[in-house]
Amino acid sequence: MMWSYRAIKNPVARKKWLSFVSILVFIGFLYSLYRVLLGESVIKILLIFTLFSLFIFLYAIISLGKPRFYLMDDEMILYKPFKTRLSEVEGFEVDEKNLRIRLKKRGFGVKTLYFEKIEDLKNVERWLKKKFGSQ
Repeated sequence: MMWSYRAIKNPVARKKWLSFVSILVFIGFLYSLYRVLLGESVIKILLIFTLFSLFIFLYAIISLGKPRFYLMDDEMILYKPFKTRLSEVEGFEVDEKNLRIRLKKRGFGVKTLYFEKIEDLKNVERWLKKKFGSQ
């Protein structure tokens, strides 16, 4: 089973990416303020901060619109570069309002499955229930 989502269409993923970008811009602002307090030229620092912010916002636009793909087979969930073996998953929680499924597992790997469409969420939920019902 394969599906894709874009972070801009999923409320939780969008919030996560926007928080990350906000933190990066805030760190850039603090660093710029620190350099101004050290006595460097304000115009030079503002220009550097503006260019840094521009690149961060372009990165955010590209990241939010980029399609991401999940692939599930009988043994694994793949979300490049992460892999999760279904044998390591103890269960799952479905959040239809936020279009996501949280996998209960320990360690590294895919822990949250995001969706753009409710139909994809329902299909994966059915597939997971069937898979965990047989174990």
